[in-house]
Amino acid sequence: MKLHERCQKVSGITRHLREAGIYPYFRPIERSWGTEVEVAGKRLVMIGSNDYLGLAHDARVKEAAAQALYRMGTGPGGSRFLSGNMVLHQQLEERLAAFVGKKRAVLHVTGFSTNLGALGCLLTPSDYVLCDRENHASIFAGTTSTRKLGTFAHNDAASAAKKIANELGKPDFDGQVLLITEGIFSMSGDVACMDELAALKDQFPDILIYLDDAHGLGVLGENGRGTANHFGITDRADFIMGTFSKAFASIGGFIASDHDDVLEYIQHQSRTQIFSAALPAASTVAAMTCIEIMEKEPERVERLRAVTSKMRNAYREMGLRITDSISPIIPITIGTDEKAFMFARELFERGIFALPAIYPAVPRGEALIRTACMSTHQDRQLDYVLEVMDDMAKKYRIRVQDQDEESQGEDEAGASNIAGARSSQSLL
Repeated sequence: MKLHERCQKVSGITRHLREAGIYPYFRPIERSWGTEVEVAGKRLVMIGSNDYLGLAHDARVKEAAAQALYRMGTGPGGSRFLSGNMVLHQQLEERLAAFVGKKRAVLHVTGFSTNLGALGCLLTPSDYVLCDRENHASIFAGTTSTRKLGTFAHNDAASAAKKIANELGKPDFDGQVLLITEGIFSMSGDVACMDELAALKDQFPDILIYLDDAHGLGVLGENGRGTANHFGITDRADFIMGTFSKAFASIGGFIASDHDDVLEYIQHQSRTQIFSAALPAASTVAAMTCIEIMEKEPERVERLRAVTSKMRNAYREMGLRITDSISPIIPITIGTDEKAFMFARELFERGIFALPAIYPAVPRGEALIRTACMSTHQDRQLDYVLEVMDDMAKKYRIRVQDQDEESQGEDEAGASNIAGARSSQSLL
């Protein structure tokens, strides 16, 4: 099949959605105030951002980034391996390692490239990689160096243990077992059962645990130190990976560990690190300033937790189907892809920015609206979102009771059709 023919299916779908006026993605934001944005001259409450602590618009972060830009320029002019290495990079690595409780950290230019580069250079064909089946795409993209990739049932340590035991029981196994999970899962908002996964080291002492904590940093743990800190298992997480594009209000990524030799290897072998231009000074200093603020102002994380609790409780009270978690990511189950598109369009029309996730990102028929809380959300903004959500939940019949009734009706209709078919067959 020719290239243009392979692309036609997707382009045809997006073209159809645009013509129908319900295509929700790639909306160009003209201006942002953090908790509110302007799109096509319309001001909306932002309830879908990963800027969990609202630091992207903190005056101190912006000023520090601006000063770094004027001092060091807009770009590094090369990779860190060659001419782009800055003292700022090394300072940030030291701050990151201390923040997450590890000896050393290595920067990358994005979170995706961190997983892609670090996993890509560490794994060999003989290694066994075991992933939570809902792990981020960047993790799976980084595991192509091994022929032995397995998945375990989402957030199920018993499932992981069974898979590990089966692999280690093979007489010819001579590689490394690497268990990989996210701290907070980016789509569902579920918090990983890190205490149970870390306990697997008692049974399998040679396994290594790789924690992608992109959404956990700034959210869980003391002063936002992350999922490992939250569960008190930092010493058992061999690798902690994180990004700056969420709570750290910047762009970039890192991997931290107590395995100094391994990080030295990553720094010199990760292709996405040595063949990418280094982080700009402004981005580097912005992330470093965010760490300083988190350490000095624990009330920011506490405010985020209070906002999250308020929204979760309110969603439950109005009967919406949401996940059972403590994270600020709160997906609301809508139903079909088409209904989710229409729901997102009306949210936009009523002044709320939140986008849908559809198949294959979620199971077919379980499309959702992904909402996310910020510590800087004001009560008036949250109350407005809740008012609109409550009204639209009834209109679109997305409450749990509505969805259960529709599901029961479909089951009864299906049973009736089967009975009718059997009756017809009996007459032949």
